[in-house]
Amino acid sequence: RAWVLIEDEEETVTVSVRDEGPGIPEGRLAEAAAQGRLGVAQSIRGRVADLGGEVRIVSAPGAGTEIELVVPRSHG
Repeated sequence: RAWVLIEDEEETVTVSVRDEGPGIPEGRLAEAAAQGRLGVAQSIRGRVADLGGEVRIVSAPGAGTEIELVVPRSHG
């Protein structure tokens, strides 16, 4: 199961995706990027950064994962 929450705030839009899966071991995402596997680094973090936003990932083995994508709202 996964939960998705969208917060439409005055200056930003935040999309949170959370699950209760096995989690991501500490250092695993950095290790994958160092090995040239750039899925999270480029597909998620890179694209959100291109929009002027940021990605927060909170995860621990056995405790699931929460990913927040925060991007500025377009005023135009």
